[in-house]
Amino acid sequence: MTDSQHVFVSYVHEDSDRVDLLCKVLEAAQIPYWRDRNNLGPGDAWKTKIREAIQSNALVFLPCFSERSRAKSTTHMNEELTLAVDEFRKMPPGRVWLMPVRFDDGPVPVWDLGAGRSLGDLNYVDLFGDAYAVGAAALVAAVSRLMGESGPDAATVQAAVAQADEGDRPSLVRRLTKEMLPDPARRIELDDTIRQETRTVLTALDDSQRFPIDTLPGATRDQQIVSVVEYATAIWHLVQPFCESLQVATRWADLTQLAPWTAGLRSFGSDATKVRAGFPVITDLRHIPLLVSTMAVGLTGVGSDRWENVKALVVDPTVTGRGSETAESLINVSTPWSPFANLDMTAHALARATVFGEEPAAALAVFTVGRVGQYHTPVNEWLHAILRPMFLDLFPDDETYNQEFDRAEIMLGLISADIGLQRAEGTGSSWRRSRWFGRSTWRAGHSHPNMLAIASSQLDLQQADWAPLRGGLFGRDPARARAAIDTYRTTFDQVSNERSW
Repeated sequence: MTDSQHVFVSYVHEDSDRVDLLCKVLEAAQIPYWRDRNNLGPGDAWKTKIREAIQSNALVFLPCFSERSRAKSTTHMNEELTLAVDEFRKMPPGRVWLMPVRFDDGPVPVWDLGAGRSLGDLNYVDLFGDAYAVGAAALVAAVSRLMGESGPDAATVQAAVAQADEGDRPSLVRRLTKEMLPDPARRIELDDTIRQETRTVLTALDDSQRFPIDTLPGATRDQQIVSVVEYATAIWHLVQPFCESLQVATRWADLTQLAPWTAGLRSFGSDATKVRAGFPVITDLRHIPLLVSTMAVGLTGVGSDRWENVKALVVDPTVTGRGSETAESLINVSTPWSPFANLDMTAHALARATVFGEEPAAALAVFTVGRVGQYHTPVNEWLHAILRPMFLDLFPDDETYNQEFDRAEIMLGLISADIGLQRAEGTGSSWRRSRWFGRSTWRAGHSHPNMLAIASSQLDLQQADWAPLRGGLFGRDPARARAAIDTYRTTFDQVSNERSW
């Protein structure tokens, strides 16, 4: 693209707010654009300037359509589009120059382009709703190709979309991962994408304006709990794009491709265990990124039998915990109660607000005013709810998801128990029990399948051919796996019996 070439944005002024977002996408992707608000100076002969911008220098013409534009019979946009159609008719067949943009799901107007074609026959870009992220990325990629580039790097695309709508970032990062993972030529690009997501999370957590650690907002205890619930929810939204990508990688990547996700998980673990001044109820929330990531890895592992990837992502990597000289496996660094050990009602309010879609204050009041019984395992109820949409492709029906969530909890617990047993045997230190006990404990006592008993039976039947052993867990040793199951079962049965009433 020459210095004078640009994307010409044509729209009705009632859509200025939507065009503002579109232009932020283009700016973030470093794509020059022409827009009447920015490019017409006082006293300019606007018709002449627009004609020049369209006929001489427009690399791409973006007509933007919406309910507002369709409702108007006479607009300057129509005049611009007439000029653009005249130019398009002069171009050779197959030339990509007109790219309609939709701001809603209404039709692209029928404009005769000649040779039996109409504007509605062209591929258009949707910039609204859930399609915004994908549409914005596709637009940036298409324009970049016309600029003579192979396409924007993933970081540029992500930055562009984040300017428009951060809520769509998870779906974009998931899609980018699916596109780049099978392509060896895009390995560096994928690595940069995941490392950028890791930095995004950690940088935001260090933002004292967004997550102050030396003040606890709220004059009352209930108000403080609500504030912590809001912080926890915000942190989940921060790490969700990373988790979406991590789920894809756990399911489809081979061991040689996992380095960027492993590095991200280790960074989350190091951040969670760093000693900080401040209120523990806030600083403990820094366990959330690793906690939800570990649960996502476990769920993907049980759903696709990718135990070698589970091992590589959350078992083999270690960090040194606060006040400790011993390296700890990531699976034991951030467990379900790690983020909420210092304000117990927070987890209950968070779980209810998420499960029922309630405001945090209303969710808390159900317990403090309504005196409704508390959850047996509130953190795991929350994890179960937030991860459900991510696993619709792997577990389409709810009952399968419920059972596999139980199995994931138990497998994480068994792996954790094995690590504790091996450490005790190797160092002579006392054994520290697993902290991975969740929904599966109370569900096993309420006529749901006991996934621990099922795992035990599978090991007895399959021995060395048991999938977790084939994936390298428990040292590939059936006896080690049996010891972990028996040890874990002691506490599991005790907790299950307590929660069956």
